[in-house]
Amino acid sequence: MPLVIAKTLLRDNATFYTALGRVFGLGKATGLAIAEEVGISKEARVMDVKASHVRQVVAIIDERYKVGDELKRSIRDNILRLIEAKTYRGRRHELGLPVRGQRTSTNAQTARKFKRHIMYDVR
Repeated sequence: MPLVIAKTLLRDNATFYTALGRVFGLGKATGLAIAEEVGISKEARVMDVKASHVRQVVAIIDERYKVGDELKRSIRDNILRLIEAKTYRGRRHELGLPVRGQRTSTNAQTARKFKRHIMYDVR
């Protein structure tokens, strides 16, 4: 039976910590830290992990990390907060342009291509 954590299907033949890295909000380093804390070997495959270890991993993720849909919702709420406050960053998000000071004259082709579309509608 396939293993699902935070609505993410983990491949059976992948190592457990790299499979945890596929969960939105977790990376390989975090997956390795969680696996070591629970006592799962670095070489252990997803199909070899015991159900009791999986329950411990899920408990740790629920307790300490914001992952999946919850994290996506949080990111979107933060962007909408910037837009409603009419900050410079919010305006750049709304227009679909680079937010962190990147140049737009020669780079950011994709950003300029989608510039005419409104990314977030607050009105």
